[in-house]
Amino acid sequence: MAQTRITAGEWRGRVIDTPRGMSTRPTRSLIRQSLFDILGAAVAGAAVLDVYAGAGTVGFEALSRGAQEVVFVEHGRQAVTAIRGTAARLGCADRCRVVHSDVLRWLRRSSDVLAGAQLCFIDAPYRDPELDRVLSLVGAAPPALVVCEHHHQRHIPERIGNLQLVREVRHGLTTLSFLQSIQKETK
Repeated sequence: MAQTRITAGEWRGRVIDTPRGMSTRPTRSLIRQSLFDILGAAVAGAAVLDVYAGAGTVGFEALSRGAQEVVFVEHGRQAVTAIRGTAARLGCADRCRVVHSDVLRWLRRSSDVLAGAQLCFIDAPYRDPELDRVLSLVGAAPPALVVCEHHHQRHIPERIGNLQLVREVRHGLTTLSFLQSIQKETK
């Protein structure tokens, strides 16, 4: 196993195991720091979804910074094993739900989980054509805020279902797109 570290919060400096190879691409620490600096206090007490979780670096970072719970959705068996191992080592398995599933399949049957979340992080493989369908499903029953990490050349529409693009932050080849639920704004 390779490793990456949590950048801040309760578990700052603690290790997250990541499967070796190119199939799991953890979110770089610079990008995670930027993401959580932007989110600030919104993470504390939040129900978080980490979709295409990989090794769970974003989800564990959210828990370290005070998120109430995280649902990790990941298809890769080695990555799921790594997430479960990290949750056990950090003593937070009771705040983690690890879903071993194809992302599209899970999203189609989990609109209640989506709509109940305050924050959803999506980090599909770069250049994955599935991302448009994933965003469409998330936009149909949106969490309060969705953050999509993607290649800078990929265009994210201004509006996807009930989601509105409100901000984009670029870091080299990576862009973080922030989409806010239109439904939750009016409530």
